[in-house]
Amino acid sequence: MILFREPDLVLDDTTVSPVSRAQNRVGICTACDGYLLSLGYYRHAGRWMVAARCSACSRALLMVYGDDWSWIEDLPLVVDEVNRHEPAITSLRVSEVPQERLEVVFTPAEIRDMIAFQEGRPYVRQNLYRARAKLERFERLFGVRIEL
Repeated sequence: MILFREPDLVLDDTTVSPVSRAQNRVGICTACDGYLLSLGYYRHAGRWMVAARCSACSRALLMVYGDDWSWIEDLPLVVDEVNRHEPAITSLRVSEVPQERLEVVFTPAEIRDMIAFQEGRPYVRQNLYRARAKLERFERLFGVRIEL
């Protein structure tokens, strides 16, 4: 069993620390076609390993590569959820989110048009498109999902 205990990997009683914790899209999930996002990059026993999790179905796996980054195999990965200290994600309407938080990610025009959209008033479609592209970043920063 290979265990991911953030930020380390536990391989047969050996703890391996990450070389990098960069979060990148590293592939497509074979279970649901969602994006695989890296949790960490590791170097162990002459191999490169990338721990990844599907952004859609949360399936986790360890992608194993040779020294030259040629793919070797994918292995199931167990994520230790006990050590995770992420706040629960709450869903709010734009008008319920403090203005200061919104201003960190969105422009005034995007905020205005997200509120207008939710209230059924006229809005600029391009501002709403730009705002939707930033929703994931806002959720990651503040643990709040904005309902649009």
